Amino acid sequence: MKKIIYILIALVFISGYSQKGKGFELGYTSSKSSSLIQDKNFYLLTAIQNDKVISQMLENNSVFKTIFNKQQEELSSKLNSCKDSLSCLIKRYQFKEKELESIEEELRLLMRNKKELQNFVKNNLRSSGKYENFKNLSDTEFLLEAWQVCAKGMNRIMTVYGLGEAPQYAKMDSVSYDVHSEFYKGSVFMWADFLHNKKPIGNRLFFQESLDFSLSLLYMNHRDEVARYEPLEEIENKKAIANLKKVNFDAFDYASVLILGNGPENYQDRLSAIGKLNLQLGVLEYEAKKAPLIIVSGGHAHPFRATYCEAIEMKKELMNIYHVPEENILIDPFARHTTTNLRNASRLMIASQMPLDKKSIVVTNAKHSDYVGNANFNARCMVELGYLPTIILKRLNSTAIEFIPKIESLHQNPIDPLDP
Repeated sequence: MKKIIYILIALVFISGYSQKGKGFELGYTSSKSSSLIQDKNFYLLTAIQNDKVISQMLENNSVFKTIFNKQQEELSSKLNSCKDSLSCLIKRYQFKEKELESIEEELRLLMRNKKELQNFVKNNLRSSGKYENFKNLSDTEFLLEAWQVCAKGMNRIMTVYGLGEAPQYAKMDSVSYDVHSEFYKGSVFMWADFLHNKKPIGNRLFFQESLDFSLSLLYMNHRDEVARYEPLEEIENKKAIANLKKVNFDAFDYASVLILGNGPENYQDRLSAIGKLNLQLGVLEYEAKKAPLIIVSGGHAHPFRATYCEAIEMKKELMNIYHVPEENILIDPFARHTTTNLRNASRLMIASQMPLDKKSIVVTNAKHSDYVGNANFNARCMVELGYLPTIILKRLNSTAIEFIPKIESLHQNPIDPLDP
């Protein structure tokens, strides 16, 4: 009876997607640019760039054209007059409240009058899965929320990686340089000059200058973590994904064992003492044949700008010390927090077409596991992600908890541009 209830709960969250075999055929669209960092953070903007009809509509719109031209004039002026004031320069790139209000008002008007834009939202944005948390909104509100996420994300990148404001997790995600140094100020101004005056002219979309500047700030700060190891399905996860097609999930109680990382606090160790303990705890569940594969999760989070990727090192340890076959290990090399450990694992399960109606196990040390099973963790997910990435179910023991992935985990979060 409990199994049937769990299945029904999971099906509520994947309604609207067609079942295929033991997994689910999601049928998502995917627009791509030359920048994977852009696509992972700002899918809406990539989709607009790739759609000639929509991009031309927005370029030719009088309101958006005015916003674009005004920014061009201000940048031409301030690159000379701002001297070495980063704040003076960066404010020219950031979206101001009145601009955001004008953009929202014009998008509402276009959604009422332009069938092309309505179809763009229905056939591209909705079916991309990148804004899954907005799926219950009207098409107009869906578009506006997606735009607001992108605008806030760009403004946040400029504040943190341009002006040096501390992000939510300052020890892990901060700017790489002293923003008050002459070196950094000079670097930002030279990059701005290049982007505005020397880079070949592309489109004239109202967000383009701000987007290019935001991405350049991440590049300058060596913050490309979100693009490393891609495409996962063709490199690190290739063997495991191929093997999943052969797995009879009905023969197991759980779909996977998710092992959470615990990063080292120095630049010599590849794994921490607690990280190694987490692996042993997860291997016990795996060797008990509770699930056909292990998912390991952890990126370049600890210490600051860590040399080693935790998931990569966890995979090596599983193969070399515990002799777990590579085809039975999926890695998430991006997660920087417990919230994204669960979210990214759910993304992997969805992308790999694992059975989303089947429970998995999340394993970590007792102290960390107590936190994952606590209501405070769910509250943190709502604050940082805006949704719950999984349904936490029954505790099996002090270090293992059952969970089911949620489709909302596909939702992008550019406020955390290193793992959106």
